[in-house]
Amino acid sequence: MFCQLTCGLAALLLALGWLGASPATAAETKTPAKHDELSLQQAISMALDYSPNIKQTLADMQKTASQQKEAFTYFLPTLSTRYAAQNSQNPPQYHIMGQPVIVGSENVYQWSTELNQPIFTGFYLSSQYELAKLGVDIAESNLFLSYLEVAYQVKQAYFLYLRAIKGAEVADQTVKQLESQLKVSNDFYDVGIIPINDVLKTRVSLSDAKQARIRAYNNRALTRARLNRLLGLPVDKDTWVEDILKSYPVTTDYQRSRQIALVERPEIKSLDLQLQQADQNIRKAQSGYYPTVDLQASYDFTSDSPSLGDSEYYDPSNWTVATMLNWSFWEWGRTGHKTSQSRADKRRIEAAKQGLVDEVSLQVKEAVLYLKESIASIANTEVAVKQAEENYRVTFERYREQLTTNTELLDAQLLLARARNSYNDSLATFNIAEAGLQRAMGRGLGGLNVKPPPKPDRSLWP
Repeated sequence: MFCQLTCGLAALLLALGWLGASPATAAETKTPAKHDELSLQQAISMALDYSPNIKQTLADMQKTASQQKEAFTYFLPTLSTRYAAQNSQNPPQYHIMGQPVIVGSENVYQWSTELNQPIFTGFYLSSQYELAKLGVDIAESNLFLSYLEVAYQVKQAYFLYLRAIKGAEVADQTVKQLESQLKVSNDFYDVGIIPINDVLKTRVSLSDAKQARIRAYNNRALTRARLNRLLGLPVDKDTWVEDILKSYPVTTDYQRSRQIALVERPEIKSLDLQLQQADQNIRKAQSGYYPTVDLQASYDFTSDSPSLGDSEYYDPSNWTVATMLNWSFWEWGRTGHKTSQSRADKRRIEAAKQGLVDEVSLQVKEAVLYLKESIASIANTEVAVKQAEENYRVTFERYREQLTTNTELLDAQLLLARARNSYNDSLATFNIAEAGLQRAMGRGLGGLNVKPPPKPDRSLWP
């Protein structure tokens, strides 16, 4: 009996040696420093340089720039030349007092050079040019929209990757704690202090923790691959990012955020420009009510030989200048129908703008509420982590003294892991929610010192 008691005390002292250190907290567990960590600013800059969507939008801008230049050319004179050969069965002739008089050759060759300058087109050309010019402005708004969307996607991927990294760290901590606890449980069981089912429970919990760690590692690898894709990097590249997963003061004033969104959202600016285009389309359609005036000049070489030499019937050269007025004053209401179509298009865009304003207001409201919820969640989960750590510490001490069961210690460890994960989730949610509010307001690039891809130089355009 004395020997059995002595062996039990020895085993207990051995177990206490394993449990002598206090349980590790999140602050005490450090991750080795990573080299070449990518900052959020660098990530956004890389994504803007790589993004295929931005490259498509830049190509559209180049297209609209060329369309504007094309529209300007219609104001300028055009110069053309042509060479014509005409062969007739009989030469042209007149009959004078019953006698035929030949006045030309059956073979006529003419080389003409013509200049045409539009003078007045019923505002058709000016409207067409303004439409092309507004098209460039719309393309610029779409480009800025692409910048905002790419920046928001990178922020989402960046913070989700950080959350996954934290989740993997928590999974590592949980496995280490359960491995130590299993060793102690085995020692207790060997000296008959606890039954075998307590050891089995610990083993099952450790197995579950290892499975959870595998899932955490996979989630970390997947979120890293998604971030790499946005940055134009190989999906399997071992990319590390700066740990900026934290909270900071933000404003959640809905009315102020909504006013900013209504002014700065590029989608609304684009519809405003489309309304201006609609006015120009109406003006362009109404050009059919007006006459057109053109100035035409030509210089001709005419001969009965292909070489345009001297001819018996034709002067070798001749020039003409003419001003032409053309007015179609009856076309069965065609111009009126075109104008009605353009006015209907304007009403459609006005309705689309109203719908977009309502949608933007809803998006801002949703983003503000989501941000407020995430702020409250951070406060709650931060307290929960402290309480879970204290609960685990107390339960740990009670288990050392055999004042509580192995099951309660397992529950305390599970609650601590959940609390830490919830806290990391709330931090990631907060940062993504703040980025979502910035996106809803038409912002998200300010303060990042990000240089976007170059845009065409409009100062060189007509």
